Amino acid sequence: MWYMHCSDNTHHCQSDMNIVGAWKRGYTGKNVVVTILDDGIERNHPDLMQNYDSQASFDVNGNDFDPMPRYDASNENK
Repeated sequence: MWYMHCSDNTHHCQSDMNIVGAWKRGYTGKNVVVTILDDGIERNHPDLMQNYDSQASFDVNGNDFDPMPRYDASNENK
């Protein structure tokens, strides 16, 4: 999560997200829904599955509500 601490002297980068500053003010993201448009999202990934919202998801490739990527030789994720 280098991008959260991007303004410090160790990483030598700039960030205008101010995530740490928001946390210090008490903002947590609770009750916020974020939708990601991508060619596939691993809804069962350990980092995502606890907060995955199937009602906020849609697979524009398969025209269904399961956005799991397809890992096959034809590279259908596009």
